[in-house]
Amino acid sequence: MRARRSTVLVATAVAATLTLVGCSSASDDASSKPSRAVSAPADDASSAAPQDSGSVELTEANFIETVAGSMSGDASYHTTMTASANGTVAMTAEGDAAITGDDIAMAMTLSSQGMDMEVRVVDGIWYMNLGELTQGKFVKVDPSDDSDPMAQSFAGITDQMDPSASVEATKDAVVSVTKSGATEKLDGVDAQPYEVVVDTSKITGAMADTIAAAGTAVPDTFTYTYWVGPDNKPRKMVMDQAGTTTEMTMTDWGKKVSVEAPAASDIVEMPTS
Repeated sequence: MRARRSTVLVATAVAATLTLVGCSSASDDASSKPSRAVSAPADDASSAAPQDSGSVELTEANFIETVAGSMSGDASYHTTMTASANGTVAMTAEGDAAITGDDIAMAMTLSSQGMDMEVRVVDGIWYMNLGELTQGKFVKVDPSDDSDPMAQSFAGITDQMDPSASVEATKDAVVSVTKSGATEKLDGVDAQPYEVVVDTSKITGAMADTIAAAGTAVPDTFTYTYWVGPDNKPRKMVMDQAGTTTEMTMTDWGKKVSVEAPAASDIVEMPTS
């Protein structure tokens, strides 16, 4: 089913954007909450005048917890992502996210395989505009709805978006963290690149289930390069794997972000074909 493949593509792209920076979440009881706008307070000083990290030396023992910890509480940022295969751009994405406590709101546009899509995540509910497939409107997916086959596809992805679960799943899998060259000016700060190697056999939880499902296609290790600012927040991430390069940026930390669920009149049923 084309619609089903498209929605899973959108969900996977969004989850990747969030999980790889270790700073996103989905509500544990989203079905009990009304849809609402979520915003993080503007803080112009967050990127223009970075905080001193206290000379914390990032190592394999503290990298995940330190970087994720720098984004706990209320945070907001702008993100872009590009995935290129064999030199050809396969997908682009751009959006904004606001994290307030355990809640995340995100609005993102994606382009892949000739399709332009839009996704919003509010209170753990996914709203996806798949263009012509959904008549330019949004389908609604509640990952906690056990009666919805589509929702079941999102359950593992939602688990991966939980920040505490992401840290727990990967903190023992980081086998090395090394500085990789000189600092680079990104988002108005001097960001230090680090090469981070992750042992895929030591990843646990929902991420491990995803890896297991992929079978032999998953290598023994993943190698990422993160550019981390003096406030320990990531500004950029690059991963090269099997001919595919994924590059993400996380900028404008502290910018004002507000994301709202679509109006009821803009929500349609999932197409069956």
